[in-house]
Amino acid sequence: MLAQARLALLSHRVEAAEVALDAAERALASAPGVADEPFEPSVGRAASHLANVPAAIALGHTLLAVLHGDAESAITFGRRTLAEVGEGEWLLTSHANGYLGVAERLRGRLAEAERALSSSIAQGRAAGQPAMTAWGYQDLGRVQRAKGRLDTAAGTYREALEVVAATSRTALPAAGIAYVGLAEVAYQRNELDTALRHVSEGIGACRPMNFTQPLATGLATLAWIRQAQGDISGAREAMEEAGQAAPGPGVAGLLNPVPAQRARLQLAQGDVAAAARWAQQRGLGPDDESGYPQEPEYLVLARVLLAQDRPGAALALLERLHAAAVSQDRAGSIIEIQALQALALAAAGEQTAAVDALAGALTLACPQGYVRVFADEGPPMAALLGALIAAQRAEQAAARRVPLGCLARVLGAFGEKPAAPGAGRRAAAVPPGMAEPLTGRELDVLRLLAAGRSNQRIARDLVVALDTVKKHVTHILGKLGAANRTEAVARARQLGLIP
Repeated sequence: MLAQARLALLSHRVEAAEVALDAAERALASAPGVADEPFEPSVGRAASHLANVPAAIALGHTLLAVLHGDAESAITFGRRTLAEVGEGEWLLTSHANGYLGVAERLRGRLAEAERALSSSIAQGRAAGQPAMTAWGYQDLGRVQRAKGRLDTAAGTYREALEVVAATSRTALPAAGIAYVGLAEVAYQRNELDTALRHVSEGIGACRPMNFTQPLATGLATLAWIRQAQGDISGAREAMEEAGQAAPGPGVAGLLNPVPAQRARLQLAQGDVAAAARWAQQRGLGPDDESGYPQEPEYLVLARVLLAQDRPGAALALLERLHAAAVSQDRAGSIIEIQALQALALAAAGEQTAAVDALAGALTLACPQGYVRVFADEGPPMAALLGALIAAQRAEQAAARRVPLGCLARVLGAFGEKPAAPGAGRRAAAVPPGMAEPLTGRELDVLRLLAAGRSNQRIARDLVVALDTVKKHVTHILGKLGAANRTEAVARARQLGLIP
């Protein structure tokens, strides 16, 4: 039952984990001497999850509480685990410290989280456990980004890659975790080509092993990269796959940001109604008292309120979120919240206050290279940046604090041109002889078919699932009235869809 619970927890199936843990506890209670039986696992007690039954049960409850976002229970169970472990049982100790670090992050106690995670990483490295260490680096990088330290987080992810590279190729999936983290940092800095390269590596490494959380995060990052490049349908496609890979609904929003990211993408693509439905289904309200584990969801709610022309309600919500972030020195949150406060103030007609709020966010964000946190807000943010530039010319005090180079980087992200045609950015016009046009993504697949690529190769090249490629091929055959791939390519050439 402990083994089943462990497997369920690693794939974030919280209900199955609860059932297995409860069964393990009942089994232990019915045969209390089992914990004292002389059992020596093949890896030795130090590297075993199962040799120390009471500690293993407490550890399972620790991770379960973490996934639920219940930081207080996680800390209680984590300390119980450490009290139960025997001398030299480093694996249980390392995992307990790691989960305690994540629990402290959920509480917003970032310094404590960093210390606990660093201890866990050191134990994993000393034991030569690259995969376990990579998970620790992922969590540590998230803490550092919550503190607004993109440089430090990027260094943490690169260190993880070095640790993995020093081991055999069997550790390759662990490298995927680090590549996803590097992609997130590069995307935030608007280094889109670098982000795409990293996220493609990360998704490819994580997919075969079903590393649920980093795979989902990587796919969501890919969606935002495509959105920034103008590939609207490709962005939706990646986010849909991220939703399929994401942990279940019982996992806290801070540890499973994909549902909130999907709603945010819907807003960015103009589907306010869909995002509002999501917020309603989640039971989110502007007057709620929320904690840090729910912050990603409530930041999306604030955007929904702005899209519904309710800046007053958005401002009240953002003020509470801002106060909590400031009290815990979470600079990453402060930057995003202040950017949204600036938009809300502008929507409420308070232009001077809006410019001051935006200047404050930029002043905090610029040294670390933040760009997309502003650019992803679209035309309202572009207009407000224009107002800030006018305020600089008028020599308003707050606006003058923003370096011109920073403004240029952020404004440049709004003015980027789409890449070359054929990158899935628009549907083609309907050529004579076709009833329905191919979508941009279907044209991408068609070009790769014409180049002789297999479905598996197309999936790798486009960073999508194999089933997604098969779906596109079926649609292409139907729209072109072709019986097979060869006939589809020939018909496409006749219609001038490809050279």
